[in-house]
Amino acid sequence: MTDRRHILFAAHPTVGHTSALRAMGAELRARGHATSFAIVHARVPFASLWPEPVRAASNLPAAIAAEGAEVLELAASPASLWHAARLPRATGQTELEIALALFTSGLEAQARQVAEHIRRTGAAFVVGDYLMPAALLGARLAGRPFVAVYHSALPFPAEGAPPFGTVLPESARGGDAWREAEARLARMCAGFDARIARAARKLGLERPRDGLLLRPISRDLNLLATAPELEPGLLPLDGKVVMTGPCLAQGAALDDAGRAVLDALPRDRRIVYLSLGTVFNGQPAVFRSLIAGAAAAGTHVVVSAGASFDALADLRSPSVHIHRRVPQVPLLGRVDAVVTHGGNNTVQECLAAGRPMVVIPFGGDQLANAHRVERLGVGVRMNAADLSVDAVKSAVVSLADARIVARSIGLARALEAYRGVHAAADAVLGIRP
Repeated sequence: MTDRRHILFAAHPTVGHTSALRAMGAELRARGHATSFAIVHARVPFASLWPEPVRAASNLPAAIAAEGAEVLELAASPASLWHAARLPRATGQTELEIALALFTSGLEAQARQVAEHIRRTGAAFVVGDYLMPAALLGARLAGRPFVAVYHSALPFPAEGAPPFGTVLPESARGGDAWREAEARLARMCAGFDARIARAARKLGLERPRDGLLLRPISRDLNLLATAPELEPGLLPLDGKVVMTGPCLAQGAALDDAGRAVLDALPRDRRIVYLSLGTVFNGQPAVFRSLIAGAAAAGTHVVVSAGASFDALADLRSPSVHIHRRVPQVPLLGRVDAVVTHGGNNTVQECLAAGRPMVVIPFGGDQLANAHRVERLGVGVRMNAADLSVDAVKSAVVSLADARIVARSIGLARALEAYRGVHAAADAVLGIRP
């Protein structure tokens, strides 16, 4: 290859904010390009004693290196561990507020490190998560283009959608709660802009424009791993924006444990998959309610329990399979419906697989995802405080409705035309430094 390039990826160490980047990196390496991944590496003492999000973050760099990318460390600020430990217990706009504080901790120092990694590797450009402003500033400092990657269009305003980070019904529009949520979101946006502007000034860079949280952040290219069909009511976006469709890992090999999960599934029963993702899976009481409700609906239940695995051991039965983790994308091809917290990865993967969802959001983008799933007609939303056995059973049964099933399958077929990671790689390689 005569035009072999080096691409530097950058993100904070969360599964949700690295999955699309990792899938893109794998595709670019398959095309003969070199990739590095700059990621905040939080080394913590007695890692097994920390909350699940911190443990997952500390293990992520090794997982990325195992995929074939060169891992380049970015130093974690002392405040980042404090924010990360608080996230699982936060909900709604409080969770979003903590997340923004986490993603801007150590911003100036990390931007300098990103710039140094660019110079050392000779990277032609930087591809970073949209909530990694250190990547934006580091790219500018090194004089390289910056490609921002969005898991969906959720941060952007949409007609009829409640303020980002809330789960307010449309009927609340114009009321006190709606106005208070809008005002709080405006304060968070202003704080996000101010922290980035302050770091830019210290780095000797031009101040970025305001409104960075709710509009495309990059002046070079913004990749949205979604499609218009998945974003009802999305208002026009300014700047350079390409929708690629969901960017999912392609053909990852199953290990023995993964094959065992799939081999244990029945062929003659309806199967429901339960997952609360990485950050919120340390809630055995919530899992118990969901498992009981799904089992009452007469389904076979497969659970990805994470940190709740040991606490749920007594619930195992021939029809309830509880695993610490599962091969999620292959599993989605074998199940009939999904009960989820509504994280971006799981929602996008379910949409691509054509699987209806019950969404129980806890905060941040999960709230917006739950709203989107309902508006798309591919599932229902439940509140975490309302998980009685009868309520969960009713929600799970509703996913068998022929209209929901048909809508889910139809959207999945429409998404196939977008080419996902292939389209994303094409767009990245189309940039000329």
